[in-house]
This record gives sequence, C-alpha cells and structure tokens, in this order.
Amino acid sequence: MENKNLRFFRSVAAVSLFSFFVFRFSIIFAQPPEVEKLFDQAAEKYLEKDWPGAIADLKKVLKADPGNLRAVGLLGRAETSYAKELKVKGKLDEALKYADEALKYTPKLKEALMTKETIKKAIEKRDAAKIEAQKRRAYSEKRKREEELAREKLKKEYEEKLAAEKKIREEREKKLREELEKTKKENLARKEEIEVLRQQTSMIATRWLIIFTIATLAVIAASYLIASKTVANITLRLRRGLAESNDSITELVRDISKKADSSPQLEELKKLNEQLLKQMSQTKSKPLEENLLKQTENLIKVVQNMKTATSQETETVEFEEPKMRSVITDLSTTNRVRAKSVVAMANTVNNPSIAARLIAPFLNDKNNRVRATAAVEMFKFDPEAAQVAVKDMTQSENKWDRLSAAWACGEIADLSVMNYLEVLIEDFDPVVKARAIKAAKKAEGILKARFPATLRVKIQRKSDMG
Repeated sequence: MENKNLRFFRSVAAVSLFSFFVFRFSIIFAQPPEVEKLFDQAAEKYLEKDWPGAIADLKKVLKADPGNLRAVGLLGRAETSYAKELKVKGKLDEALKYADEALKYTPKLKEALMTKETIKKAIEKRDAAKIEAQKRRAYSEKRKREEELAREKLKKEYEEKLAAEKKIREEREKKLREELEKTKKENLARKEEIEVLRQQTSMIATRWLIIFTIATLAVIAASYLIASKTVANITLRLRRGLAESNDSITELVRDISKKADSSPQLEELKKLNEQLLKQMSQTKSKPLEENLLKQTENLIKVVQNMKTATSQETETVEFEEPKMRSVITDLSTTNRVRAKSVVAMANTVNNPSIAARLIAPFLNDKNNRVRATAAVEMFKFDPEAAQVAVKDMTQSENKWDRLSAAWACGEIADLSVMNYLEVLIEDFDPVVKARAIKAAKKAEGILKARFPATLRVKIQRKSDMG
C-alpha cells in the first residue's frame, strides 16, 4: 500500500514538473502576432537599408519581448550599418553613438567592433584637423594683428614724415616771404637812390643826350647812303636776272608759236612780254616780279592748251635685224617738241614751285617720252612726285612705258630710283632689259661707290649672259 502511494506521489510530481516546464517554454517561445508582425516589418526595412526605421521597429519588438534573440541580433547589425552610413556622411559623433549601442546589444559582433574602431580613428583625425585648423587660424590672426600693427606703424611714420615736410615747407615759405619783403625794401631804397641820382645828373644827361642824338643822326645818314648803294646794286643784279629769265621765256614763247597754233592766251603772253620789256627799260620802282608771275601763269595756260590740243598718235618702230639702234621711238615731231618744252621750262623758270606747277601736268601725259622727260625734270623740284611717275611706268603693261622708265632712272641717277632699275633689269622683254642695263651703267658712273652692290651684281650677270 505504501509503495502504491509512493508511486502515485512520484507520478503527480513528474506531471507537475513537466507541466511547469511546458508552461515556462510556452511563455518563452510563443510570440504574440503583433510582435511577430512588427519584427517582419523591421526585417523588411533592414533589407531596404532603412536603418532608422528598422532600428525603431526592433526596439519596439524588444520592448514588447525583451528576450527576443532574433530582434537583438538584427538590431545590432542594423545599428552597425547605420553607423557606417553616418560615418560616410561625416556625422562621426552620431555614428559613434550607434556603434556603441550596437555593441551594447551584440558585444561580440566583430563588424560592430571594427566599425567603432574606424569611427574613433576618423574622429581622432577630424579632431587633429580641427586642432591644426585652429592653429592655422590662430597663426593667421596673429599675422593679421602683426600686419595691422606694422601698417599702423608705417602710417604713423608716414604721417610724422608728412608733418615734418609740411613744417619744413612752411619754414621755407616763411623764409622766402621774408626774403621777398627784404628784396622789395631794397628795391624801394634803390629806386629812391636812383631818383636822387637822376635829379642830380639830369643836366649832365641832357647834354650827353644832345651829343648822342647828333652822333646817331650822323650814323643814320651814313648808313642810309651805304644802304642806298647796296640796294641799288642788289636791284641791278635782280633786274639782270629777271631780264635773263625773260629772255629765256621769250625764246620759249617763240618756239611754241612756231610749233603750235596761235591762241588768245599766246597773244596776251606776247603783249605782256613786250610791256615787261618796256617797264624794265623805263621804270625802277614798279615790282617786276608780279608781272613775271602773271606772265608765267599765262604760259601755264598756253602749255596746257597745247598739251590738250595735240591728238597725234605716237609711232614707234622696232627693227627685226640688228641695227645701230634697235628701236626708234616718237616719230611724231609734236611729242618731241613737247618733251623739249618740258626741258626748256625746267631750265627757264628759276622759282621751284612755279616750275613744279608747269611740269606737273606732263607727268600724266599719254606719251611715254613726254612723261619720262617730265619725271626727270620734276625730280629737281619734287622728287616724290617724280618717283611716283617712274614707279607707275615701271609697273605698266606697256613695254614702251617700261623702256622710258629705264631711261628716266638712268638720267635721274639717284639711289631712290635704283630699285626700279633692279626690277626692269629682270624684265622679260629684251629691249627693256637692254635699256635698263645701259641706264644702270650710266647711273653707276655717276654714283660710283654709292651705287647698290646688288644692282652691280645683276648688271655683271646679265652682261655675262648676253
């Protein structure tokens, strides 16, 4: 009986112990549906890398079920990942906070430990950079203060220098004013002394003034006599020069009257010429230069009319067989006369400006001979205008213009036109080339040592080739 009771109590105790353990484990492992749903939601946020949302949901799970090991492990990983993200963003203090919390829940999580160490190093590096920046800032502020002090010092020194210079200038001005006042007083005293002396010597000065006046009048009279003789001599020489110029112009007028038709201007020129001769023989006071200028203006009109009235074509003959002259130009006597007229005008008129005005129209003449002759004569009065004419003829497509340009360069024989000869020596036309070589040799004989060496070499080369 006792054995049966003992078995019964043992059976009851075993059932009771089993029921206790079943009850306890059912409490541990059994989770309410709300907690499970919240955990699943946290897991989804973890997978989506929504670390703040996952951390908040997992903390709610642990608050409802503190012994949930899955929630603890996932919370540690979520906070570790969030700490890494914060570190990348530069929020090191907040990252360290989440790393510490991760180690609080999962102290043995290796990833959490490494993350915390990395964050600490980054914080140390940041703090060191802050300290270095603070040092630099402090050094910069120190330098700035030192510069301000130096600037203030320089400013003060400059102001002191300006004040000293101002003081010196004021003292100098004061001294100058004093000297000026002193000078004024001395001048006033001297004026008074001079006035006294003038009063004392007025009688003596009057006597000497009379003597000086008489002597001056005598000198003036003598000077007048000498000047009269000098003026008479000068007038005589001038009248002789005008007479010679007038004779040359008279010859030119006669030549024109023989070669061209008479015109009203030519008749007026003859009449004025006769009047000028009468005045030169009868009168001495009338200005003959004005009459000569008027006569010259009429001569300009006559020559221009003669130039425009001429319409004959120039005839040029070129021989095929070798002769003494390979080319004969200007068979027209009118062009030759006009060219000689240009030379006569240049030799007759002594006034350069008038001569230039007379020759200028012939620089644009249609005939190459007249144009070249005008360029040669114009070079004596206006070299630039002559050079322009020679240049235009050198660049002309007409070989007769280029031939005349070569002749003109040889006649001018000046360094300013030698470059045109260098171009003409290389001309494709043999006649132009031969004329250019001949003109260059003539210019070489005139210029001698001043003759361009390059042109001398070209002459030698062309001569050897010829």
